[in-house]
Amino acid sequence: MTNTELAHKLRQMRDFLIIAGYDESHATRYTHISRHIEKMTEDATELCREGRLSEIPGVGGLIKQYLKELIETGTTSKIADFLPVTPWSVTELTAIPGIGPKTAKSWFDNFGILSLETLRKSVESGTLTGTPGMGVATLTKLRAYLAEHP
Repeated sequence: MTNTELAHKLRQMRDFLIIAGYDESHATRYTHISRHIEKMTEDATELCREGRLSEIPGVGGLIKQYLKELIETGTTSKIADFLPVTPWSVTELTAIPGIGPKTAKSWFDNFGILSLETLRKSVESGTLTGTPGMGVATLTKLRAYLAEHP
């Protein structure tokens, strides 16, 4: 796994945890660590092999464990803890430009939107029309994004 891929997974983990109800101030640490990893010249996978992940700024015992799990398996026990209440597919929503984890959480909690497919159905059925933040411009942007990502 490249540093860029690992950083991306950490940002997805942050979004997933926020959508699942994890405290945002704690989840944000994964974004900070992802930035450090992206800037590193050393390969994080190599640091993992050498037992040196704690050299990355912000990485302590638990996060070191999660990084190791991500590098070795692509997922973490932290994510697994929240999968019974929130499906991983919700991270598809935060890939939409302008849609952050708070909006995705609101859609998930209020409308049961848990993927691009369920978002597509909600947009087509008009479920989101007239809800706060869902004006004509936003719906137009969502439709365009969904058309490009079938």
